[in-house]
Amino acid sequence: MLYIITKLITEGQQKAFSIIGASEDKKRAAAIAADVYKDYNKNASFQNIEMITEWLATRQTYSFRKDKDHRLQLAITGLEGEVQPEDKQLVFSAAAEEEELMRRVSQALFEGKHAAERSNGTVHSCPIEK
Repeated sequence: MLYIITKLITEGQQKAFSIIGASEDKKRAAAIAADVYKDYNKNASFQNIEMITEWLATRQTYSFRKDKDHRLQLAITGLEGEVQPEDKQLVFSAAAEEEELMRRVSQALFEGKHAAERSNGTVHSCPIEK
């Protein structure tokens, strides 16, 4: 089996998708992907990189967010034949992640409005001490 290593870097509104490489060994593919993570996150410890290497070898995906505007997503995709089955063709779905974010924002707004409607109109505030 051949393992393809890919990355998706999101910086603000820009997204860059890259094919990093390929390997016939899953553990080697995980090590290659972990090296990409190490270059992206200069503050990563040795133990952190080892843990991520193991995670990539078993789960074959990893996502790291520096902050709300910077994110690295790594994936290892195994290829057995010429055409992948439909459920294995999708590598990344940035749209799905944005939809999930909007769903959570909408849910938080709804819950806040619902809580405000239940209050009796009094405003509670903390006194400011001088």
